Amino acid sequence: MNPATTLLALFALFAPTALHAQTPAPSATLEQPLARRGALGLSFSALPRKQAEKAGLARGEGLIANAPTPGLTAEKIGFEAGDVVLRFNGAAVSASTIGAAVRATPAGSLVEFEILRKDQPLKLRGELLEKPRDPGNENYEVLYRHVTNNGQRMRTILTRPRKPGPHPGFMFIQGFSPVSYDYVLATAKGDVSTLDGPLLHRVASSGYITIRVEKPGVGDSEGGPFAELNYHDEIGIYREALAQLKATEGVDANNVFLFGHSMGAAFGPMIAVDNPVKGIAVYGGAARTWFEYLLDTLRYQGLVAGASFESTDEKVRHGARIMARVMLEGESPEAVKDALPDLAPLVDGFFPGGRFNDKTLEFWRQLNEINFADYWNKLDGHVLAVKGASDFVVYEADHKLIADIVNRRQPGRAKFAIAPNCDHLLHAFATEPESLRNFQRGEYSDSFEKLLVEWMAEVRGKN
Repeated sequence: MNPATTLLALFALFAPTALHAQTPAPSATLEQPLARRGALGLSFSALPRKQAEKAGLARGEGLIANAPTPGLTAEKIGFEAGDVVLRFNGAAVSASTIGAAVRATPAGSLVEFEILRKDQPLKLRGELLEKPRDPGNENYEVLYRHVTNNGQRMRTILTRPRKPGPHPGFMFIQGFSPVSYDYVLATAKGDVSTLDGPLLHRVASSGYITIRVEKPGVGDSEGGPFAELNYHDEIGIYREALAQLKATEGVDANNVFLFGHSMGAAFGPMIAVDNPVKGIAVYGGAARTWFEYLLDTLRYQGLVAGASFESTDEKVRHGARIMARVMLEGESPEAVKDALPDLAPLVDGFFPGGRFNDKTLEFWRQLNEINFADYWNKLDGHVLAVKGASDFVVYEADHKLIADIVNRRQPGRAKFAIAPNCDHLLHAFATEPESLRNFQRGEYSDSFEKLLVEWMAEVRGKN
């Protein structure tokens, strides 16, 4: 694992990006309900160059259809695994365009695909079906609402117990990656397409009113592109979602909890200071300066992967010089390459296309300016800070630090814990190297879930 690849594991929930290309907000008034997007229910593989040339396609054009999802549009209109997709609604398709094209097509519209099946041309036509909604179950109903931030509407998904309230509230803040959390909780397995799903289902089934919010340009949410969204604008979305949760009928506003997973642990304390909650739990986060976290990542993740100590030390020396100039001094990657030509390949590896982790540098620089200790110190609620035993993405020091900050001012209000057999994605691996070797391919571990549910039940009875 090279230094640049190693850094891509930092502080982000990893999952394959679904078809979530961003489009501008429509001209509809903000008072109108937020429409559901269509659901194609089809993933694609790249079309080999020789097949593309045989079909008369330009470089990069054409896709191979994988098996369609049962019950969704692709299956209904007759797609089969192995179909070669040439055009969608008359336009050539590629891996970089198909998501945006489908996303921009309203549910209920007629769609047409031109394909090759066993080298024979064929057209598949039909209605683009609405993405299925979570039907809930005997314990809770599911509500599809939205919040507005910077003039754009973001999808919120709430669960509410069917029994009369009042009920405690629970807000989930997801990690960095723009993946959708719009799935059926009761059938979620906690794999990369339903991250945190079993945990959210457990909380929803335990008498809580829960809320989660889709990031800009993801699922039904307007706005984007996500890569251009800065840190301060994104946090506004979570402030609105917390306000909506507290205002939801049946919520006991004095017993509302936040749970921030990964990057959600950075957003959580900032919104809880402005709008106090009973308790805030974080898993897989950071609490020191962002630059300190970057240096630890440069050193540690390579060692977990088996790098030598001496090569790691060299990597940290070079990486620190680059990161300090870009993240602390505000220099552009191009300027750093001019100043340090011998490190130019490493700069390109860290900042492909002038971005970091496919996000503008403004986001990361804003993150680095935040004094998280100040926010944790100002909190009045209870705190649970947990690191997974096999989570190689984050560090024990940050989670201990959170508890230490809170407990210095309010002794006994914060708890630090290690979740055994649990990695960054809440997957069941015993060790960090095992998680690294099998990242994204694990099965759900309920280790953290148990800690969280027990802690919330305990805190609800405290002042």
